[in-house]
Amino acid sequence: MTQVTDAEEKLKWRDRAIELMLAIDRIRDTAADERELTSAILTTLADAVEAELCLLCLRDDDTGELQLRAVIDRMAVYDASTEEYLRNLAARAADLQGADFLNADLTLKDRRHTFCLAAPLRVSGEGLGALLLLNADRPFNGDEQNLVNYAISQIDSAMQHARTARDLQRRQLELETIFRIDHIRDEDMDFQAMLDMVLAEVCRTIAAETGFLMLYDRVGNELELRATTDRNLFSADDPARLIRAVADEAIRAAELINRTYPSGVIRAIVGVPLILENRLIGVLGVVNRKGRGAFTRTDLEMLRAIASQMDTAIFESLETQKLRAAFGKCVGPQVMDRLLSIGDRDLLSGERIVVTTLFSDIRGFTNMSEKLDPELLQGVLNDHLSALTDLVLAYEGMLDKYIGDCVMAIFNAPERQPDHALRAVRLALDMHKAHHQVMARWRDRVPLPPIGIGLSTGDTMMGNFGSVRRLEYTAIGADVNLASRLCGAAAGDQTLISESTYNLVKDIVAADPMPPMHLKGIEEDVRCWNVRGLK
Repeated sequence: MTQVTDAEEKLKWRDRAIELMLAIDRIRDTAADERELTSAILTTLADAVEAELCLLCLRDDDTGELQLRAVIDRMAVYDASTEEYLRNLAARAADLQGADFLNADLTLKDRRHTFCLAAPLRVSGEGLGALLLLNADRPFNGDEQNLVNYAISQIDSAMQHARTARDLQRRQLELETIFRIDHIRDEDMDFQAMLDMVLAEVCRTIAAETGFLMLYDRVGNELELRATTDRNLFSADDPARLIRAVADEAIRAAELINRTYPSGVIRAIVGVPLILENRLIGVLGVVNRKGRGAFTRTDLEMLRAIASQMDTAIFESLETQKLRAAFGKCVGPQVMDRLLSIGDRDLLSGERIVVTTLFSDIRGFTNMSEKLDPELLQGVLNDHLSALTDLVLAYEGMLDKYIGDCVMAIFNAPERQPDHALRAVRLALDMHKAHHQVMARWRDRVPLPPIGIGLSTGDTMMGNFGSVRRLEYTAIGADVNLASRLCGAAAGDQTLISESTYNLVKDIVAADPMPPMHLKGIEEDVRCWNVRGLK
């Protein structure tokens, strides 16, 4: 009978082992996350070995320390004050080769737990943590030890499965965050509003109390705070000093800087340099991790990924700002939209290009203006410039500048226009008509003279010229000077075009040759044509 009983007992424990492993498999396949997985496995294991207290400790990804992650307390005796003792016991368990008995001396609510069955959790040689099973009244037996050994072979793989799933979830969160930042970047919104929305997204994703963004000033010498989710934090000297120090360190090292502080308002700061094409443009940072003393390794990886999108978004927005600053008042809205869509040309850097330049001014206006009341002068001049500016933009030219009553316009830059010369001539004809309407409006108050116009086409250098404090997108070249001189030589109601312009429009424009002219600043006599209209 003894042999039969022993066999039955072995079968019973074998069946329990199979049931336990199947139960752990089911939990692994159905648990929503690591927390649910550990809690369910621990409950199942506590039932299987009839343990009063069952604890699971796992190593923290960042510190490597064993942290209590799940507790099953059947007698309601667990006390958090014993956590340090239990972590030390778990450290002993983590060094075991398999499930084994440990001496314990733990008193919880007058119950002395001296019986401990412990086991390490490992995957591919990597220590994940440890299991602790404790009883006060009954020691664990060898069959329960074997049962735990069977269990940990399944628990190890289940934990690894959970961590793989967690890593995938983190990667998905990273991709979703990057997608949301891309969406924010693509929205047609104010630059500052874009920065504020991105910072809010960063803090939401990383669970940071505060986010900040510093960018270099226009001169490129100093980091300026451009956005933050908490202005009050930066108004205090000590926090602002610590944050500035981390930002400066991130710039100097050109790498992520992670700092923690044992006391004070600031517990942790992370700063990530924003680098685009080997150019430092600023620092993205977060302050104080919610619920923790420091940011996690996952947080840092997420912040790096976000920064890689942020530097592109900020750079593109800064470039858009530069384009709007350079061209916003010089071209019409449709041209502006097309310029912003160009991705393969640096419009603000210098480039040599053929353009048609137009100058227009009122004949004798300087002498006349000396005799006019300032308010009257302002009114008539604004009316004149408004009328001509509307026409320049209507013909999709670039309004380069005003010089007193003079209007300078350029065609074929910054946007390419195959018919740039013809556009400029058509504009000139309509300018004369528009100015006559202005003359009629002011006839009773100001005897306004007609305008003269000069055009020339040729190679110029287009780009930003000036100092870092004041840059102006304009054209420099001999034909720009020639157009100005032709404007000065033109009589009222006359448009003079250079030979280069005439050769481009002669099949469409009716123009009469003028006698060669000697113009100031030009050595050789100049051939030009007087435009009468379109053929």
